[in-house]
Amino acid sequence: MRRTPAFRPRRGRALAPVAVLALVSALAAGCNDDGGDSDSDDKDEKDGPVVALTEEQISEALLQEENLGEGWISRPAEEDDGKAPGCLGQADLLVEQLEYQAKAGTEFEYGDSLPTVDTSISAYAAEPSIKAIFDQAQVVLSACTSITGEDTDGNTWDLTMKTTEDVRYDGVDDQLDLSATGTIAEPGGQPVEVYIETTYVRVGPNIAVVATVDVQQRSTEHAAWAEIAVERLVDVAQGDEPEDTTAPAPA
Repeated sequence: MRRTPAFRPRRGRALAPVAVLALVSALAAGCNDDGGDSDSDDKDEKDGPVVALTEEQISEALLQEENLGEGWISRPAEEDDGKAPGCLGQADLLVEQLEYQAKAGTEFEYGDSLPTVDTSISAYAAEPSIKAIFDQAQVVLSACTSITGEDTDGNTWDLTMKTTEDVRYDGVDDQLDLSATGTIAEPGGQPVEVYIETTYVRVGPNIAVVATVDVQQRSTEHAAWAEIAVERLVDVAQGDEPEDTTAPAPA
């Protein structure tokens, strides 16, 4: 089944820090906030504080086509100023409070269809500021378990979300995982069922996002792609060269 614009991740939102939120053209939220401070103990083990990555470092840290294997095509992520409905839009307003120093993203698609994987990294000047915004977004999302209504592009959303803030990766200071299911309908079109998995991590003043969209569940595949993406970010942030790792092809 070919992808329609209704499934297409919002490329520009993938570049926003927590944009949990409007990263994909289908997202919803709901999480249990534990106070917003889930910094990993691994931070104390780093060789000095992590600083904001440069554009060159971000290019190296981003998920690469060879990490996904054969059958994938990639292109640079595109900006999108569209707004999501409900609490996703509210969280997006938090994102706009800070200006990034550098950012980049890549969008992948499997052949000319689904699934799609979007990855992005945004670097900010001050870690306390981006940490506070990340934490505030978690609070906003904790009050939201479903998204219904139209976005500014006229797409109609009807989604539910499960969210966790468990930090599962070494070298990561904060993490947010979202799993959304439901339907999205383009203007005048019929609702189409979508499955979305999104992982957000903060490493110092840097935010990485990995989002997977498909018309079938891709939890296992997303976990593999996200792990590779996070490992690349942590390696570059710590001054190491990322490993050459290739994930299995989608089933």
